[in-house]
Amino acid sequence: MKIEYRCKGCTLSDESKALIEDRVRRLGKYLGEVDRAEVFFERSSNPAQSDKVHSEITIWLASTVARAKGSGDEELPAFDRAERKLAHQLEKLKGRLLARSHPHHRTDKAVDPAHLDEVPQIARSKAFELEVLDPETAAVRMELLSHSFYLFINSLTERSAVVYRRGDGSVGLIDQAEAVDPS
Repeated sequence: MKIEYRCKGCTLSDESKALIEDRVRRLGKYLGEVDRAEVFFERSSNPAQSDKVHSEITIWLASTVARAKGSGDEELPAFDRAERKLAHQLEKLKGRLLARSHPHHRTDKAVDPAHLDEVPQIARSKAFELEVLDPETAAVRMELLSHSFYLFINSLTERSAVVYRRGDGSVGLIDQAEAVDPS
């Protein structure tokens, strides 16, 4: 890794350079090793400014370039602020990249024709007696059990029904249709 230091109105000691190099190298934990970095410091001579030193860090990684700025009373506190901002940016970018690559978030959910002939296997079966409830009570029971659905007999229609948690957070009701006489 190559680091270029540029200082305007200030100087950096060898110890400060070694500390900065170590901390820039640690930024590689987010998206891979840092290929190159530029660290720029500028000391302001304006007495009205509370932060006298401005720092800018630019790093080149294999896949991206990132930059952050910070300011402080001295060089190292200014670098600290810029480094925290840069770490936050890289962490957010890494999160976005991981979320994008997660199979759950992929949009290409094409069905493989080879799997169409396969019969899905039932992993678990369960039997229980259905209770006669009104849909509102069934929805409350579903919430109390922290389930995503609740199967019951609808007291209003006397047929099986399901209340379920919809994607938008509301509750839906599926009621069995009335049997049609085929004659």
